[in-house]
Amino acid sequence: MRPRTSRFLRDLVRDRGGIAGGNRHPRAAVTTHVIRGATAADYDAYAALFRELGFADPTPSYQRFAGELTRSTLVADRGGSVAGYIDFYALSAAGHVRNVVVAPAARNSGIGAELMRAVADRLRAAGITEWHLNVRRDNAAAIRLYEKMGMQIEHRSTVFRIPWAIAETLPREAATVSDVSPEDDDDLERALTMLSGRIAMRRRGNSILIQLRDDSCAAVGFAALDVGVGASPFRVARPALIGTLLDAIRPHVTAPYVQIVVEDCPECQTMLATAGAEVALELLHYRGTLA
Repeated sequence: MRPRTSRFLRDLVRDRGGIAGGNRHPRAAVTTHVIRGATAADYDAYAALFRELGFADPTPSYQRFAGELTRSTLVADRGGSVAGYIDFYALSAAGHVRNVVVAPAARNSGIGAELMRAVADRLRAAGITEWHLNVRRDNAAAIRLYEKMGMQIEHRSTVFRIPWAIAETLPREAATVSDVSPEDDDDLERALTMLSGRIAMRRRGNSILIQLRDDSCAAVGFAALDVGVGASPFRVARPALIGTLLDAIRPHVTAPYVQIVVEDCPECQTMLATAGAEVALELLHYRGTLA
């Protein structure tokens, strides 16, 4: 069975940003629209737009949309029809855009920019001073939109698919493996340059949380593993710990490979690519200020 890279993307979004649909259709006629909060009645339109993202995963259920996602979703309403949506959330002092999607017939009409501005306004009103998202490196239209919004590239991330035979060839620096308790979160986030609150969010999502500590008890590795999907994030203090952290998550993985998201670590990305790991997806992580 082919691994579900798409859910990795949603996990990345959930942690640090959003994956937006491109804008490759002819210019649409200008039509008045209103940006409003999503309701359960928008589910059919939401489901159709969700499929525009090209995710292999099943569309979120009506129950999840109505009970959870409507609280973090805005829609563009054009005369009673949903022409696009944006999903976002706040984590500590930062806002994160998960997905921006505009219906094919409504692209090039400014709806994507209006959805982004609406989210920015709501985040500012909540006292949030910065926002983040992820985008595919080849999504030129979305990148243009984000840069017009004043966002800039903060780092690059790569989704790797690693057969265990390749994982066995990687270096293994000695470290102590343990579960992660809430008391460890701040230390791990500071040591491994993760946004505050990110580990707590992954814990609420029922991920398996694993950490590495060196001989001085310093935090040197962290992974949040969704069984059957992969590890996002997968963070190590240095490349020599990649094999060590892969060994720590291997007992929880039944597939002959594992997928991991390597963030802001060019040396790690080079090591894995040189070893023969497959690059499943390349992302840009954008950050902007909300003055």
